[in-house]
Amino acid sequence: MRPILNDELSLDHPPRGIRMERLMDGGTVIRIRMFSAAQVLPILFITLLWNSIVSIFVAIPVSMTAATFGYDFGISFQWNISPPPLWFLWLFLSPFIAIGLFLLLSLVFNVFGRCEIRLGTGEGSIFSGIGSIGRTRRFALQSIKSLRLEESKTRDKRGNPVTTHFNLLVEMNNGREIKSPDFGKVRGMWLVFALDKILGRTT
Repeated sequence: MRPILNDELSLDHPPRGIRMERLMDGGTVIRIRMFSAAQVLPILFITLLWNSIVSIFVAIPVSMTAATFGYDFGISFQWNISPPPLWFLWLFLSPFIAIGLFLLLSLVFNVFGRCEIRLGTGEGSIFSGIGSIGRTRRFALQSIKSLRLEESKTRDKRGNPVTTHFNLLVEMNNGREIKSPDFGKVRGMWLVFALDKILGRTT
């Protein structure tokens, strides 16, 4: 991919999925739609694969638990040895179920999630979530030390990079850091450029 130069960036032409609005009180709000096919498809594949495999093993304690309450799902398992205690099965599978739920939540956020950056008089905030449910982090504009796009890589067990993430990182004078969700490189670069322009950090 050809590198994007600052001269090619414009406040009037944000990337797809970003909308900037000037408020009557002089503030600015930037709304970012999280959906990106390039990010959603890999997460969708991993989520379906992981939860499909885990669901096969979860069916065992589910049917055993139902049987203790007198319900029969018509599923029977043949054990060559004595079956492990039911509590042990649930305890053993709990981390795998938790990972599956985390992947599912990540998928939902990347499909339906949104981020909103507000810059007012002396104060800013970054909201990320789904609809009105989410997390808002507030900060004083005069306390911003730096704004930059942080690049990080997710690696497999062999240490090979699998996925590259681009997060907007706001560093405060007191050492506090506020990190946004992964916006991708193009949108992330535009956001850094736009925030610098709005805050008067660049000429």
